[in-house]
Amino acid sequence: MSANKIWQGNTTFILAAAGSAVGLGNIWKFPYMVGSNGGSAFVFIYLICIFAIGFPVMVSEILIGKYGRKSPINSLKKLSVEFNLSSYWKYLGILGAFAGVIILSYYSVFAGMAFSYIFNVFPSGLENPSQYSTNYFTNFSSSPFDLIFWHSLFIILTSLIVGFGVVKGIGRSVNVLMPFLFLFIILVSIYSSFVGDFLSTIYFLFKPDFSVITPQIVISAMGQAFFSLSIGMGAIMAYGAYMPEKQMIGKTVITIIFLDTFVALSAGLAIFPIVFSNPFLAINAGPGLIFETLPVAFYSLPLGSFFSIIFFILISIAALSSSISLLEPFTAWMEEKEKFKRPVLVAVLGISIWFLGLGSIFSFNIWSDLRLFGFNFLELMDYLTNNIMLPLGGLFVAVLVGWLVPEKFLEKNLNLSKYKFKAFYFFLRFVAPVSITLVFLYLVF
Repeated sequence: MSANKIWQGNTTFILAAAGSAVGLGNIWKFPYMVGSNGGSAFVFIYLICIFAIGFPVMVSEILIGKYGRKSPINSLKKLSVEFNLSSYWKYLGILGAFAGVIILSYYSVFAGMAFSYIFNVFPSGLENPSQYSTNYFTNFSSSPFDLIFWHSLFIILTSLIVGFGVVKGIGRSVNVLMPFLFLFIILVSIYSSFVGDFLSTIYFLFKPDFSVITPQIVISAMGQAFFSLSIGMGAIMAYGAYMPEKQMIGKTVITIIFLDTFVALSAGLAIFPIVFSNPFLAINAGPGLIFETLPVAFYSLPLGSFFSIIFFILISIAALSSSISLLEPFTAWMEEKEKFKRPVLVAVLGISIWFLGLGSIFSFNIWSDLRLFGFNFLELMDYLTNNIMLPLGGLFVAVLVGWLVPEKFLEKNLNLSKYKFKAFYFFLRFVAPVSITLVFLYLVF
């Protein structure tokens, strides 16, 4: 790899990897997962899983990318040749690249929805703002043309950033986007704590009631921790190729996990005070909480319209920082074939992803009754990636690095103390594979 593709300074890699991890899953999915799974007990298990499963697998993915200095596919090929492993390991990279493309096809639909809500300011003097919000979302999601417009805009923004390259595109964008994301999440959290029920939120998030824990809650927490860090889709491995040579992988991953968890918990602090202060909102309202009920809550609060706009800008930034990482693995792989320039490749990929995303859009309206294996198109894409492709990707990474790559190679490249390395190696070889397998079996069966 050319040296001009390696980011200068440790901050850019941390922000890029944190941007990949921080997305709709943190700000949208995490709060309703907490609300639906026992509150603080779920948070407690989630934090354990982040370090027990997320840390060793994320370290492994970055290590492969940093060692190979190529796309995930070719980094895995290099690792296989170096240690005389099967050439089939390259398909792990291909699995991740395709998973990223498929995820982006429907991710951009929801991201486009969030983007559109920046401009959805409720008119003043509404007698029934709840009914207005429900009608607005119903009309919006039932209109293929509206969804296609915002889906197209989001794909164009993502493609432009990735098309400008690793340094000028991805590097510069994350150095701008991520500080704004952190600023906005803190701003909305402070606002919510003053106008909402902050004390109930603190008890809900940080006072565990272990009597509510069930096997399903444990599995759900493991699944959320696993998917929250973008593991198994090649994004973190791709970014590892651009990591500065002297940057310490272990310390960097701790920082990324901290930032990812900070945003997830801050999202809870931003949303739950408003929910608890409004008797008509439920903490377990599910995905509709963001688009249908929270705008109503903001409407009734001081400066609510302004902070509603800030909130949806926050969600859009989080979505964009993740979407560029979903597009990069496939782009890097195609670019290494040296048949086309990056802008051309990104344009072709963007158009292909746009077309695939139409299936998810039509699932809300003209294809809503169409079923394949019991799923509509959007549900099938989500099931295929989140329940099959990503768990398999994470599992194979843990097996490859934990069982097939020599221990001395890991010791040399990770530069951990003796006891830290032993702990890392144990969790990578035993805890992570068993946990991921349990999540996989639970999600599939």
